[in-house]
Amino acid sequence: MDDALLAMRMLRKSIADHGHLEAMADLDAVMETAIAAAEQKRTDIERGKST
Repeated sequence: MDDALLAMRMLRKSIADHGHLEAMADLDAVMETAIAAAEQKRTDIERGKST
């Protein structure tokens, strides 16, 4: 899961760095939500609250 989170963060940074953020705004918003959900799930798993 850590590798997937890192890949999503790198892709978001690449989009921003290359000036495509406006064109990719919808994708960026979806990725931001996915990252937040994955990080929460990882935290839950680490705390033993896996559902």
